Amino acid sequence: MKRALLVLALAAALAVPAARAQQAAPDTSLPPQELVLRVIQSTPEVRAAQAVLDRADAEARMRQVGPHEPQLTLIPQTRRIDGDRRYREWEVDLSRGVRWPGKARLDREIGAAGREAASLAFEDAHHAAARRLLALWTDWQRAAAAATLREAQLAAWQRERAAVSRRVQLGDAAARDQIALDAAVAQAEAAVAQAQADADTARLALSSAFPDLPLPERLRLPAAPTPLDGSDSAWVALIQQRSHEIGTAAAIARKKDAEARRARADRLPDPQIGLRMISDRGGREHAFGVTVTMPLGVSYRAAEAAAAGADAMGAEAELAMVRRDVGRDARQVVTLARARYAIWQRQQQAALATATSADKAERGYALGELGLDEMLIARRTAQEAELAASRAEIDAIESVTRVKVDAHAVWHRHDPGDHDEDMPAPADAGTDAGTASLLRPALPALPSGG
Repeated sequence: MKRALLVLALAAALAVPAARAQQAAPDTSLPPQELVLRVIQSTPEVRAAQAVLDRADAEARMRQVGPHEPQLTLIPQTRRIDGDRRYREWEVDLSRGVRWPGKARLDREIGAAGREAASLAFEDAHHAAARRLLALWTDWQRAAAAATLREAQLAAWQRERAAVSRRVQLGDAAARDQIALDAAVAQAEAAVAQAQADADTARLALSSAFPDLPLPERLRLPAAPTPLDGSDSAWVALIQQRSHEIGTAAAIARKKDAEARRARADRLPDPQIGLRMISDRGGREHAFGVTVTMPLGVSYRAAEAAAAGADAMGAEAELAMVRRDVGRDARQVVTLARARYAIWQRQQQAALATATSADKAERGYALGELGLDEMLIARRTAQEAELAASRAEIDAIESVTRVKVDAHAVWHRHDPGDHDEDMPAPADAGTDAGTASLLRPALPALPSGG
């Protein structure tokens, strides 16, 4: 009877990690929308993209006014004629290049396309930062969750070792049981050290990439992940529709095409027209005229036009590759979100099954049908299954959130006129009031087929 009571105490001690993990796991979310937007805006990558956008604005203004500027040439000189006196003379030329009307229109088109490409690249840098933050945040969540579980498991093994030590002293347990528990505690201590190192590394990576993002003092996970609502084709279509990467490549292709047409038009050089005024022989002679200067280069301009045409063809091919890659990645992230949610469900089932098996092994040990080693193996298996289920839960949350980030449904600011509004967004696309709405939004069913 005494042996049975001690075994039941052992079962209760080893079951503490699971119960404690459930008690410390209320619903939480990723960082709130406005905080994320502020943090992302301050990253070097986004600031660099902002500088590129500012440069594109300046280049658009440059193309608006054109490359030609007035040129003033002043030639003062002194003429001396044999047998006569010296004369002060001067010559003034005022000239300016003139773009043909078609070239001016193409320059404006090039500037507008370049500005659009830079604007979309800025948005894409914001999107890339959001994806990087999500990956680093969930890496930290996985590591912190593992450290918490490992610490709870170590505490349980330590309590059990103390209980077995007392039993050995009373003669109710063999010395080898004490040795087995010592080994279990040592393994748990090593696991805690490794898990804490992983958690510290993940926290350092997150804080280094996003130093302005505050981390919670204590990890709190949601009760359960939420599956991805809507059809796969609708999410893929939404991601492709809102892809800044595709928009940037399309704008660059339009810019390169306009540059090729501009280079072909430049085979007819721009003339330089000017006024010329001359004063000779001390003002006794005056001359006024008009000057026209026209470059005569042909081969160089033809080669330049051919090079620009090749660039335009390359940009079109690049656009096709970007569309292909974005479509492939969109299908992959949606498929992964479905798969990881199913994996979490299976891991939950496995955790429950191994916990049941561990309970049966403990009862068998209490009845003398199993040894301590068999019971400890069953409990270790249950603990590893619990850890795997925790990781699978965070994986599922990350994958679903990644789909919404790629679709610009979360962590993306929708300004008036933003092309992200071309397609209906899920219900959680706006700024959320708290953290829970980001992880567990109530999405309406998206239209099937996109």
